[in-house]
Amino acid sequence: MICSYCGTEGLEDICSFCGASLAIKRPKLKEFVVLEDVEKPFNELAYFHTYDLLVLLHLVRKERTKAYDLMLKLKKAGKSPQIDQVILNLFRRPI
Repeated sequence: MICSYCGTEGLEDICSFCGASLAIKRPKLKEFVVLEDVEKPFNELAYFHTYDLLVLLHLVRKERTKAYDLMLKLKKAGKSPQIDQVILNLFRRPI
């Protein structure tokens, strides 16, 4: 048996070089990863390949950045006098 982590040959259950358990199957790469995979429980995410987890982390960080930028835009828009005038004009109109 060959260790799939370090490549050492002639092993049985545990690698003598890196100590990895060879009885556990390594996860395979998925064809694609979607943002909804974030909501899966840890037990399912543990079977994802490391590269798939990195792609998923990239997607989550991109969404977090979008949400943060939107929050900053809303915060700046609240201080803008143009928007305040529009809102005031809406309240001054007769119904």
